[in-house]
Amino acid sequence: MTLKTCEFEEAEYRGPLFNQLSTSSLLWEPGQVFEKHIGIDHALFTTHEYLHALHGHGAPLNGVILSRYNWGYIWAARGSKKKLPSFRLNVFIQAKRPQYGRYAPKVLKAQGLKSPYWRFEVTQHQQVALAKLQQRLNSRAIVCYACPAFHKESILHKWTVQPRIVENSTFPDVATLIGHSAWNFSEPGARGVANIDPTANDSPSLLERVGFLIERGHQGSGTAVEELQFLSEAVKLAMESVADEATHIQARFFEGARTLQEITSEMAGGEGREAVVAYATVLHFCYLNRLNWLVAGHAG
Repeated sequence: MTLKTCEFEEAEYRGPLFNQLSTSSLLWEPGQVFEKHIGIDHALFTTHEYLHALHGHGAPLNGVILSRYNWGYIWAARGSKKKLPSFRLNVFIQAKRPQYGRYAPKVLKAQGLKSPYWRFEVTQHQQVALAKLQQRLNSRAIVCYACPAFHKESILHKWTVQPRIVENSTFPDVATLIGHSAWNFSEPGARGVANIDPTANDSPSLLERVGFLIERGHQGSGTAVEELQFLSEAVKLAMESVADEATHIQARFFEGARTLQEITSEMAGGEGREAVVAYATVLHFCYLNRLNWLVAGHAG
């Protein structure tokens, strides 16, 4: 079995994929809520002289440590009657880059795979962490992979322009790949074959699965801050139970969690501090496990 390398990098696919998902009628990025109150769309540290020169500065400006400032005003400024929107359903997605095969092996054909086909391999320590997260969140979240059902750069550009990347990608649940090493597929959606022991799977599309769970009535029983705290505890428990032997990602997660506690210790207590810690903890988990986090609902 000879597999060919995809023509584009994972990041080239990940960007337009999540842009198109977050502009759908069902999903939005949780950070949009906080952007409304903070007033910043994106923050970064840069020493690039060109950017500073555009704003009349001859050299990069000195930075500040945000933890020295009272972030409580962010929530206080909202007013007591203004609430964060409810988290109806969380979606955690890990994007993958495919390999391409012209002819499907007989053992996979026997499970319904057609030719040509695509394949991505599972990173086992990430798979274990994501499976634990899905088990703990149960009906509160969809945890899945995303991979393009194409491999040519020209097709990536085509579906970016139209835009139809979501409709031309596969989204297998993490649970489908428990005990398996790879996902093989010959069409978009969630139909494919998992192996080591080839196992066929045919599930609804990602947005259909989102709609099904919403229709089942899960609206979240608490406030947005309580839901963030629930997610934060879930990712901590998922990382604690990843393996008998600690992994590099586990070590980085808990070191980062301690740093978050240290930074936020200078903030005023209450809802603001709790929300920042919980939100940052979930984002930290997503960063280490290369996940994108979306929420079902509307930011408005």
